[in-house]
Amino acid sequence: MGKRGCGVPYKNIVFVKLEKRLLNDHRWYMMSENSQLIYIKLILLAAETYNKIPQNDSTLREALRSRLEIEIFKNCLSEIELNFPKFKRNKHFRYFAEFENKTNYRHQRDYLGKSQGVPRVGAEKEKEEDKDKEKNKSASHKTDEEFLNELKTTYDWVDIQTELKKIDGWLSAHPGRQKTRRFIINWLNKVDKPIHIQPKEFKNKKSLISRQMEEWEKEREEQEAKICPKQNV
Repeated sequence: MGKRGCGVPYKNIVFVKLEKRLLNDHRWYMMSENSQLIYIKLILLAAETYNKIPQNDSTLREALRSRLEIEIFKNCLSEIELNFPKFKRNKHFRYFAEFENKTNYRHQRDYLGKSQGVPRVGAEKEKEEDKDKEKNKSASHKTDEEFLNELKTTYDWVDIQTELKKIDGWLSAHPGRQKTRRFIINWLNKVDKPIHIQPKEFKNKKSLISRQMEEWEKEREEQEAKICPKQNV
Protein backbone atom coordinates (compact mmCIF):
# COMPACT_ATOMS: atom_id res chain seq x y z
CA MET A 1 0.00 0.00 0.00
CA GLY A 2 1.26 3.47 -0.83
CA LYS A 3 0.65 6.84 0.70
CA ARG A 4 -2.89 7.18 -0.68
CA GLY A 5 -4.10 3.85 0.65
CA CYS A 6 -3.32 4.40 4.30
CA GLY A 7 -2.46 8.08 4.70
CA VAL A 8 1.02 7.20 6.02
CA PRO A 9 4.27 7.99 4.16
CA TYR A 10 5.79 4.82 2.74
CA LYS A 11 9.02 5.32 4.68
CA ASN A 12 7.07 5.00 7.97
CA ILE A 13 5.68 1.57 7.08
CA VAL A 14 7.93 -1.07 8.61
CA PHE A 15 7.89 -4.59 7.21
CA VAL A 16 9.47 -7.74 8.59
CA LYS A 17 10.64 -10.67 6.49
CA LEU A 18 9.13 -13.94 7.65
CA GLU A 19 10.84 -16.59 5.54
CA LYS A 20 8.79 -19.60 4.49
CA ARG A 21 11.70 -21.89 5.36
CA LEU A 22 10.69 -21.31 8.97
CA LEU A 23 8.09 -24.06 8.43
CA ASN A 24 10.93 -26.50 7.77
CA ASP A 25 13.15 -25.23 10.57
CA HIS A 26 13.22 -28.02 13.15
CA ARG A 27 13.89 -25.50 15.91
CA TRP A 28 10.52 -23.89 15.18
CA TYR A 29 8.23 -26.78 14.28
CA MET A 30 9.46 -28.90 17.19
CA MET A 31 8.26 -26.25 19.64
CA SER A 32 4.71 -26.17 20.99
CA GLU A 33 2.16 -24.28 18.93
CA ASN A 34 1.95 -21.64 21.65
CA SER A 35 5.70 -21.07 21.43
CA GLN A 36 5.55 -21.00 17.62
CA LEU A 37 2.90 -18.27 17.68
CA ILE A 38 4.67 -16.25 20.36
CA TYR A 39 7.92 -16.42 18.37
CA ILE A 40 6.23 -14.86 15.34
CA LYS A 41 4.56 -12.25 17.54
CA LEU A 42 7.96 -11.39 19.04
CA ILE A 43 9.37 -10.70 15.57
CA LEU A 44 6.45 -8.36 14.85
CA LEU A 45 6.84 -6.64 18.21
CA ALA A 46 10.57 -6.19 17.59
CA ALA A 47 9.74 -4.32 14.39
CA GLU A 48 7.25 -2.15 16.29
CA THR A 49 9.69 -1.30 19.11
CA TYR A 50 12.85 -1.11 16.95
CA ASN A 51 14.13 -4.35 18.51
CA LYS A 52 13.63 -3.30 22.13
CA ILE A 53 11.31 -5.94 23.60
CA PRO A 54 10.12 -5.51 27.22
CA GLN A 55 11.98 -7.50 29.86
CA ASN A 56 9.06 -7.89 32.25
CA ASP A 57 7.12 -11.06 31.42
CA SER A 58 3.72 -9.65 32.37
CA THR A 59 4.29 -6.50 30.33
CA LEU A 60 5.47 -8.58 27.41
CA ARG A 61 2.42 -10.85 27.58
CA GLU A 62 0.16 -7.77 27.43
CA ALA A 63 2.15 -6.35 24.51
CA LEU A 64 1.70 -9.61 22.57
CA ARG A 65 -2.05 -9.76 23.39
CA SER A 66 -1.54 -13.25 24.73
CA ARG A 67 -4.26 -14.98 26.77
CA LEU A 68 -1.96 -17.66 28.10
CA GLU A 69 -1.46 -17.99 31.83
CA ILE A 70 1.72 -16.27 32.98
CA GLU A 71 3.51 -19.54 33.88
CA ILE A 72 2.71 -21.08 30.49
CA PHE A 73 3.80 -17.87 28.82
CA LYS A 74 7.13 -17.92 30.68
CA ASN A 75 7.69 -21.54 29.64
CA CYS A 76 7.12 -20.56 26.02
CA LEU A 77 9.71 -17.80 26.30
CA SER A 78 12.18 -20.23 27.80
CA GLU A 79 11.53 -22.68 24.97
CA ILE A 80 12.11 -19.94 22.40
CA GLU A 81 15.35 -18.80 24.04
CA LEU A 82 16.56 -22.39 24.13
CA ASN A 83 15.85 -23.03 20.43
CA PHE A 84 16.76 -19.60 19.04
CA PRO A 85 19.99 -18.31 20.63
CA LYS A 86 19.74 -15.04 18.68
CA PHE A 87 16.73 -14.12 20.82
CA LYS A 88 18.68 -12.51 23.64
CA ARG A 89 18.31 -10.17 26.56
CA ASN A 90 20.41 -7.63 28.40
CA LYS A 91 19.78 -5.67 31.57
CA HIS A 92 17.37 -3.33 29.78
CA PHE A 93 15.32 -5.36 27.29
CA ARG A 94 15.06 -8.45 25.09
CA TYR A 95 16.14 -8.27 21.45
CA PHE A 96 16.92 -10.26 18.31
CA ALA A 97 20.58 -10.28 17.26
CA GLU A 98 21.05 -9.21 13.61
CA PHE A 99 17.40 -8.14 13.50
CA GLU A 100 18.15 -5.51 10.81
CA ASN A 101 18.28 -8.41 8.33
CA LYS A 102 14.61 -9.10 8.99
CA THR A 103 13.19 -5.59 8.56
CA ASN A 104 13.14 -2.70 6.09
CA TYR A 105 13.40 -0.14 8.88
CA ARG A 106 15.81 2.77 8.31
CA HIS A 107 16.68 5.56 10.70
CA GLN A 108 15.14 8.97 9.99
CA ARG A 109 18.55 10.46 9.13
CA ASP A 110 18.86 8.02 6.23
CA TYR A 111 16.14 9.84 4.31
CA LEU A 112 16.39 12.99 2.24
CA GLY A 113 14.43 15.86 3.78
CA LYS A 114 10.74 15.57 2.86
CA SER A 115 11.13 12.89 0.22
CA GLN A 116 8.88 9.88 0.62
CA GLY A 117 10.90 6.77 1.14
CA VAL A 118 14.14 7.60 -0.71
CA PRO A 119 17.08 6.57 1.47
CA ARG A 120 19.92 9.11 1.53
CA VAL A 121 22.52 6.39 1.50
CA GLY A 122 20.96 4.81 -1.56
CA ALA A 123 20.71 8.14 -3.40
CA GLU A 124 24.34 8.99 -2.71
CA LYS A 125 25.41 5.52 -3.78
CA GLU A 126 23.54 5.92 -7.08
CA LYS A 127 25.27 9.26 -7.70
CA GLU A 128 28.67 7.70 -7.08
CA GLU A 129 27.84 4.82 -9.40
CA ASP A 130 26.75 7.28 -12.09
CA LYS A 131 30.05 9.16 -11.76
CA ASP A 132 32.02 5.95 -12.07
CA LYS A 133 29.99 4.96 -15.14
CA GLU A 134 30.73 8.31 -16.78
CA LYS A 135 34.45 7.97 -16.05
CA ASN A 136 34.54 4.43 -17.36
CA LYS A 137 32.54 5.45 -20.42
CA SER A 138 34.95 8.27 -21.31
CA ALA A 139 37.97 6.04 -20.68
CA SER A 140 36.57 3.20 -22.78
CA HIS A 141 36.60 5.37 -25.93
CA LYS A 142 40.39 5.74 -25.76
CA THR A 143 42.78 3.27 -27.30
CA ASP A 144 45.33 1.51 -25.12
CA GLU A 145 48.08 3.73 -26.54
CA GLU A 146 46.11 6.91 -25.82
CA PHE A 147 45.33 5.69 -22.32
CA LEU A 148 49.02 4.87 -21.69
CA ASN A 149 50.17 8.28 -22.96
CA GLU A 150 47.60 9.98 -20.73
CA LEU A 151 48.93 8.06 -17.73
CA LYS A 152 52.50 9.14 -18.53
CA THR A 153 51.36 12.77 -18.70
CA THR A 154 49.18 12.68 -15.59
CA TYR A 155 51.60 10.65 -13.46
CA ASP A 156 54.86 12.16 -14.75
CA TRP A 157 56.70 11.24 -11.55
CA VAL A 158 55.90 7.53 -11.97
CA ASP A 159 57.71 4.92 -14.04
CA ILE A 160 54.53 3.62 -15.68
CA GLN A 161 56.08 0.48 -17.20
CA THR A 162 57.57 -0.54 -13.84
CA GLU A 163 54.26 -0.05 -12.06
CA LEU A 164 52.41 -2.04 -14.73
CA LYS A 165 54.79 -4.94 -14.10
CA LYS A 166 54.11 -4.64 -10.37
CA ILE A 167 50.38 -4.75 -11.10
CA ASP A 168 50.83 -7.93 -13.16
CA GLY A 169 52.74 -9.52 -10.29
CA TRP A 170 50.08 -8.54 -7.77
CA LEU A 171 47.26 -9.82 -9.96
CA SER A 172 49.00 -13.16 -10.43
CA ALA A 173 48.73 -13.63 -6.67
CA HIS A 174 45.08 -12.44 -6.63
CA PRO A 175 43.34 -14.26 -9.50
CA GLY A 176 39.95 -12.86 -8.54
CA ARG A 177 40.93 -9.31 -9.57
CA GLN A 178 41.13 -7.90 -13.10
CA LYS A 179 43.50 -5.43 -14.71
CA THR A 180 40.97 -2.77 -15.60
CA ARG A 181 41.79 0.84 -16.35
CA ARG A 182 40.07 1.90 -13.17
CA PHE A 183 42.27 -0.55 -11.23
CA ILE A 184 45.42 0.88 -12.86
CA ILE A 185 44.40 4.46 -12.00
CA ASN A 186 43.66 3.52 -8.39
CA TRP A 187 47.04 1.79 -8.19
CA LEU A 188 48.93 4.82 -9.56
CA ASN A 189 47.07 7.15 -7.19
CA LYS A 190 48.78 5.34 -4.32
CA VAL A 191 52.29 5.97 -5.67
CA ASP A 192 53.75 8.81 -3.60
CA LYS A 193 55.32 11.80 -5.30
CA PRO A 194 59.05 12.14 -4.60
CA ILE A 195 60.08 15.06 -2.40
CA HIS A 196 62.49 17.32 -4.32
CA ILE A 197 64.81 19.70 -2.47
CA GLN A 198 65.59 22.81 -4.44
CA PRO A 199 69.35 23.37 -5.08
CA LYS A 200 69.30 26.72 -3.24
CA GLU A 201 67.53 25.18 -0.26
CA PHE A 202 69.98 22.26 -0.25
CA LYS A 203 72.90 24.68 -0.43
CA ASN A 204 71.58 26.67 2.51
CA LYS A 205 71.10 23.48 4.55
CA LYS A 206 74.60 22.35 3.65
CA SER A 207 76.05 25.71 4.69
CA LEU A 208 74.22 25.53 8.00
CA ILE A 209 75.60 22.07 8.68
CA SER A 210 79.11 23.20 7.76
CA ARG A 211 78.91 26.13 10.16
CA GLN A 212 77.69 23.86 12.93
CA MET A 213 80.55 21.43 12.28
CA GLU A 214 83.08 24.27 12.39
CA GLU A 215 81.65 25.51 15.67
CA TRP A 216 81.74 22.03 17.19
CA GLU A 217 85.36 21.57 16.03
CA LYS A 218 86.34 24.91 17.53
CA GLU A 219 84.69 24.02 20.85
CA ARG A 220 86.49 20.66 20.87
CA GLU A 221 89.86 22.32 20.32
CA GLU A 222 89.18 24.79 23.14
CA GLN A 223 88.25 21.95 25.49
CA GLU A 224 91.43 20.05 24.62
CA ALA A 225 93.50 23.19 25.14
CA LYS A 226 92.07 23.59 28.64
CA ILE A 227 92.72 19.98 29.56
CA CYS A 228 96.18 19.69 27.96
CA PRO A 229 97.73 23.19 27.72
CA LYS A 230 100.64 23.46 25.28
CA GLN A 231 104.08 23.61 26.91
CA ASN A 232 106.62 26.21 25.81
CA VAL A 233 109.65 24.66 24.15
